[in-house]
Amino acid sequence: MHLRQIFFMIFSISMIIGCSKDQAETVIEEIDMTAAVLFSGSFSSEVHTTSGKVSVVKTTDGKNLLRLEGLISDNGPDLRLYLAEDKKALNAIEIVSKPKNGTYDLPIPSGVDYSKHKYVLIWCKQFTVLFGSAELK
Repeated sequence: MHLRQIFFMIFSISMIIGCSKDQAETVIEEIDMTAAVLFSGSFSSEVHTTSGKVSVVKTTDGKNLLRLEGLISDNGPDLRLYLAEDKKALNAIEIVSKPKNGTYDLPIPSGVDYSKHKYVLIWCKQFTVLFGSAELK
């Protein structure tokens, strides 16, 4: 019985650490206040309540970041944050899995064509459901 308790404690601690690690990896960059705004938009609710602002910013070292400000979206299984050509996730580029609510910056892969990939989607991949979207202008 005593061994079971120890095993359970070790298992519980490893699960907590694992969950914390996933959450920490979601917020990749801190807000860079010197970044120049290239495009911006506001989230609209689609199937689930979603709000907040989003922008593409260029840092002083030339990196493009996706800035989420005050993002609020319902939780759901298998959520992804995409840049896409339309609200149906056409040619979607995954920016992050498990987006979280709040204000933070995320790196954008190089070579994105913003004239085509002008929609930011909160998307449930498992059920092919659009939670919310923003058009970058």
